This record gives sequence, structure tokens and C-alpha cells, in this order.
Amino acid sequence: MTKTMYLAPFVRSYFEDHLVCRQNASRHTIQGYRDGMKLLLRFASEQTKKSAVNLLVTDITELLVLTFLVDLEQTRGNSIQTRNHRLAGIRKLFEYIAAREPLLLDHCHQIVAIPKKRGAALPAIRYLEKDQLGAILGGVPRETSSGRRDYAMLLFMYNTGARVQEVADTCGSWLTLTPPFKVELLGKGRKWRTCPLWESTVQHLRQLVEERGLKPGADGYLFVNQHGQPLSRSGIANLIARYTVKAAATMPGLQSLKVTPHTFRHTTAMHLLQSGVEVNVIRSWLGHASITTTNRYIEIDLAMKRKALETCEVGASGPATQPTWRSDVDILAWLESL
Repeated sequence: MTKTMYLAPFVRSYFEDHLVCRQNASRHTIQGYRDGMKLLLRFASEQTKKSAVNLLVTDITELLVLTFLVDLEQTRGNSIQTRNHRLAGIRKLFEYIAAREPLLLDHCHQIVAIPKKRGAALPAIRYLEKDQLGAILGGVPRETSSGRRDYAMLLFMYNTGARVQEVADTCGSWLTLTPPFKVELLGKGRKWRTCPLWESTVQHLRQLVEERGLKPGADGYLFVNQHGQPLSRSGIANLIARYTVKAAATMPGLQSLKVTPHTFRHTTAMHLLQSGVEVNVIRSWLGHASITTTNRYIEIDLAMKRKALETCEVGASGPATQPTWRSDVDILAWLESL
């Protein structure tokens, strides 16, 4: 009986009903799962010599999935982390199929049981020094409406440490521009968090809101293009890249640094940490699900401090001098003399 069960109806109901209606997954999450599923279906079609619409659930075997994952790394050049993300999407689909059709339980279990690959390297944390950040912000032309929008947006990103999608989704109604200043951000997992706003940020946001003609509590997008549409993730990234190139003319250190929207997020975290803000506050500020993620910034900060201390160590520029007690042959006799 299981041989006549086509994969397509399960895929469609998984995306249209389960992810959208039941889990209320974000658009970004759905698109990520969709892209991975398209790759899997194309690969399975090539391997089985069937069209995607004629694939059976049982055509997606444990061996085929494992071969697909190897192909992602070797042919497409995906990292282990990306490979594991693709596997996570596949496992969730087959968990859904197993719950819908008990006859496929054993088959689905074989795929769900495929373990993640170890050794995934965490993305490098790159952040801006304060003078580099100042150079980028200083290069934004605030005499134009688009420049004032860009300046307010970059300052907002630095203030909140928001993810780029969170920035793109921000609506005027999420802002509280009267004391206490704050913004409500919708983050990963459709979770809301509150982030305080600095007075300098509020001043530029107020100007933006007034120019846009947004009424208090209005639900329109905050950062929009000339057509009134919200800035996209790639649009925000392109703006940052352009201002970075401009700033690099006066700040040579920026020439070798790839500055992305996430660089601003890392910059916020590192500057908060260096200012003495407690790590759990930073975790809440950035919306990290786990304190382990926030602790990465502590490790980097400690490594930098350790390196600075080593350069300041007495005798660091020349041969280290041994303390007198280390050269004493009879250390016990020295201790007795104390």
C-alpha cells in the first residue's frame, strides 16, 4: 500500500497547512525549507528517473538523502552548517508525514534518524570598531530624504542589534517615541522582544516618521524605498556595502573588511559587552535563544584582552627575565627564609 503514496500531496499540505496555518512559521523560515525541498526533489528526480510529481514517499530513501547531503558539500560547495540546515528541513517534513500516515512510520523513521554532521564551523564574528562605525555613519548624506532614511536605519540597527529581516519588517506601530523609548521587534520563531532606544536614535526616527507622514500607531513599514515598498534584505545589504566603500576612502581598515547587516549586529553585541553590560541583558537585547550564542562574544573579548596584556607584559619585547626565586637552586631554603 505504501508504494502508491505520492510525495507531492504531503509536501503541499506540509507547506500550505502545517507551516503556515498550524505553526505560523515566518516567511523566511518557509522560504528556507522551500529552497531545500526544491534541491531535494530535483536530485531525487535525477536519481530515480522520475518527474517530481511522480515521486513516491518511498523513493526518498535513507541512502538517497545521504547521497544528496554529500552532493550538497561536494558539488554545490555547501558548508557543513548549510548541509545540516537542509537535513533539518527534510527531517521535519518526514516527521510530518509519519504523523499523517502511520503506514509510513518505519520508512520515515529511517530518514528522521539521520544524524547531523559534526564539525560545523561557526560563522566568524566580525564587528566594527567605533571609529570605523563612525566613518560609515559619517558618509551618509543627510541632506536628502533617502540619506536621512539610511542614517536613521543604520543608527537603528546599531542601537538594537536587530537582524536584517527584523529591520525590514519593522513597522511604525512598533515604536514608542515617548519616554521610555523602545521598539518591539518580531524575531526568530515569531517571538517578540522589547529593545530600548537611545535618545539620539529616537530623534532621527521621529524625523523619519514625520517625513513619511506616519501617524502614531500606524502599521506601515518604517524603512521603505522610493516606491513605498519595504526595503529588502538585499537592499539593506547593498546600502551598507555602498557606504562602507565610501568610508574606506578615509578609513583604510575597512577596505579588507566585508561589512554586512549582521556585522552591525555583532558590533552592537561587542560594544555593549565592552561597555560593561551584563551578558544576560545582551542576550535579551539581541534575542538569542541560548546564552551559549551570547557567550561567543565574551570569548572574543577575553581573547583580545589576553592579547593586549601579553603585549604589555614586562619584558615582552625581549627575553623574559626570571624572578630571583626561580633561579634559586634550593627553593625550600628560600621559602624558609621568608
